[in-house]
Amino acid sequence: MPKILILAANPNDTTRLRLGEEVRDIRAGLERSSHRDEFELAEKWAVRPRDLQRAMLDEKPQIVHFSGHGEGETGLYFEDNVGNAQLVTGEALAGLFKLFKSKLKCVLLNGCYSQAQAEAISEHIPHVIGMRDGVTDRAAIEFAVGFYDALGNGESVEFAFELGKAAMALSGAGDEDLPILLQGKGADHSNTVTTETSHADQPMTASTKLDPHQPLHVFISYSHKDEELKEELEVHLSTLKRQNKIKPWQDRSIEAGKKWDKEIKTALENAQIILLLVTPRFMASDYINDIELTHAMERHEAGTARVIPIILKPSDVKGTSLSDLQALPKDAKPVTRWDDQDEAFLDVVNGIRRVVDSLTANP
Repeated sequence: MPKILILAANPNDTTRLRLGEEVRDIRAGLERSSHRDEFELAEKWAVRPRDLQRAMLDEKPQIVHFSGHGEGETGLYFEDNVGNAQLVTGEALAGLFKLFKSKLKCVLLNGCYSQAQAEAISEHIPHVIGMRDGVTDRAAIEFAVGFYDALGNGESVEFAFELGKAAMALSGAGDEDLPILLQGKGADHSNTVTTETSHADQPMTASTKLDPHQPLHVFISYSHKDEELKEELEVHLSTLKRQNKIKPWQDRSIEAGKKWDKEIKTALENAQIILLLVTPRFMASDYINDIELTHAMERHEAGTARVIPIILKPSDVKGTSLSDLQALPKDAKPVTRWDDQDEAFLDVVNGIRRVVDSLTANP
């Protein structure tokens, strides 16, 4: 039975929070949910660092929920032996949670300025949620209730995250732009945490059927010197995106201040489909060949992602790992060699659609 461990800390020398209300409303939502018999809730109050490590050992949770204060890069506020604030860094939390990564699937840091801690923890845990900035008490409660209402009804972590943000907006609490979901190592976008045998514990294989109601994450690997062709492809993918069948990602999506290499590797690890936009410049790129292409082919061979070469320009791929893969468009004819490039891109999109339908078809 999946267990949610709630850690509440509101030191004497910090602003008072309505933690009791938050926990009560979370419990009430789970008790009325369709999967109410599949969750167990454990609560720890006035948590000190030592209490945290003991709780992890005793409870072995699948989900950890922290309610309290954060201080950005400095850490999260726990309590010391006399009830005053004691900061714990994101690196320290990540080191602890790493020890329990075989069991722990999701960490929710429902406190102000907790993004830095979430980023550190996501190095080891599949799904981590933090707050980009200071969040009001009411907004934090609305997010938590919406999130667990969704999980309790069998929805994925990703869906629950979006419902939590919607709950903030619907209630008028605002701050719905503050929650951030980081998908770390081992993340599965069809992930649910309602049972011990959920998709979270089942890595994608060549025969895996993914949730048709969730978009497949698509990583686009390309050379920046082919930006115009990449943008044209994205235009043609807009219908699939609007139909919620795919969620494309490319390195222009990286936010300012993020470590680009880490973001690229994380997105590569999370993708179910990897598109390779093949041109001579693509083939000449050391980073693409050494990092993106190498990891993509490892995942393709393991059956955890589908790799699709898209031939944009005439390119020498003979003897490379790409030469054995079925490419798009039809007959691997380069897009730029078609009389009508829109027709070429339509052929590419139709090929991608067939792959999406295949991966998400009912068994």
